[in-house]
Amino acid sequence: MRNYKTLPACLIAGALPLSAWSTGGHYPVDDADIGHPGDFGIEAWFTRSGPDDHELAVLPAWRPGALPIELVAGLIRAEEDGESFHRFEPAAKWQFSPIAPGQVAGAVNVQAGINDGDWHDLLVNFTASHELIDAPMILHGNLGWIHDRSGDENLDRVFIGGAFEWGLSDQFDLIGQVYREGADEPVESQLGLRFHMNHNVEFLDLAVGRTLTGADKDWFFSVGFAIGL
Repeated sequence: MRNYKTLPACLIAGALPLSAWSTGGHYPVDDADIGHPGDFGIEAWFTRSGPDDHELAVLPAWRPGALPIELVAGLIRAEEDGESFHRFEPAAKWQFSPIAPGQVAGAVNVQAGINDGDWHDLLVNFTASHELIDAPMILHGNLGWIHDRSGDENLDRVFIGGAFEWGLSDQFDLIGQVYREGADEPVESQLGLRFHMNHNVEFLDLAVGRTLTGADKDWFFSVGFAIGL
């Protein structure tokens, strides 16, 4: 279904309605995949949820050796209600077992969020992926803990999400996700198409998302791509 690993991405707590983790950058629900030893790639995306709400992200990812660990250094510029900030996201992903047909793969991500030089949040996310044998589809589930240091008191909440990747053909995948970042936060969703490309450009993503619960059922739109070097 995919010829390139997906990159862990970002959690922007308190920024846009979209928080991004990963089945490809702007997709919040992560998978249990990592690259091959020595792989280096860069993923970038742009998300817009309103005239004054958007984000631009660039995330280099590297698997330095034979150990099942992938390292990411996310660089994000976000704007909310006309106020902008910069964010740095160092992250590490440890894979317990690889994705294979008929088996359950597992991994854990640990990621720090630094906004304009201040430590803002910490995320620990456990991921599970299952590739179906009789259908071109992979299912993903996430259960994570978010420690938010941005308010007067430290806030802990649970991240939970589910996703699918459906291989429509050798060139196209359909990706769908539903997720929530804490009991007081709205449920959100995304649906997108992934176009597999040639040469160093591994794929192009086009996605639309919507807040499903709460007073403001906002829409947001994303475009992204990944480069393998």
